Amino acid sequence: MNARNRSVQVLAAIVTVAAVLPAHAVDFSGSAAVTSDYVFRGISQTRGDAAPQLGLKAALDSGFYGSVWTSTVDYGPDLGTDAEVDLVAGWNRTFAQRWNLDVNLTRFTYPGTREPANLDYNEVIATLTLDSRWWAMVGWSENALASRGRGVYVELGAKFPVTDAFRFETVAAHYDLDEGLGKSYGRAQLSAVYTLNKVDLRASGHWTSDSAKTLFPGVAGSRFEASATWNF
Repeated sequence: MNARNRSVQVLAAIVTVAAVLPAHAVDFSGSAAVTSDYVFRGISQTRGDAAPQLGLKAALDSGFYGSVWTSTVDYGPDLGTDAEVDLVAGWNRTFAQRWNLDVNLTRFTYPGTREPANLDYNEVIATLTLDSRWWAMVGWSENALASRGRGVYVELGAKFPVTDAFRFETVAAHYDLDEGLGKSYGRAQLSAVYTLNKVDLRASGHWTSDSAKTLFPGVAGSRFEASATWNF
């Protein structure tokens, strides 16, 4: 069974489980967004072009959840794919009133990729958040970015509210890709976010270290991103 078929089966299982559970036990949510440039960990996935994005999530009272998120991508004509679909199974819990822990397994999939290329890979991601403002995240994969080598992503972030509707967010991160790609890189991000009803309007500046430009020529470095996300 190939990776694409496995991804379809995982998605079908998430939908089936959500459908048979009692309605009161499941909380459904989602998001719809458009961004001027889909930037993932400092690297443009659309070569600077705009992308529509959609996410759906089903969460149980116990903290377990499943979600699906998708976006258009542009990796050039040779690979064939023009979409990313992320399948997530995880657990989220708030404890001691101030701390939140989220642990999940994310499968990044790229439907339509031409064989023999295989861009799909798994990553275990853990995020610890304090007071909904400060967070530390670690992502670990044995096949980071489908490189067939181990990768570890470490991120520290913070939110700085100015008003109830307006805030700044900062991120500093390091992506260890030495085993798979022979280099690692660092990244930073500064965002201004304004929330209007259920819509987040975001303007972000992204910066990466020079090693990212070597690993991902043309899609790393400094770039600006603007997005609007409707949360429902």
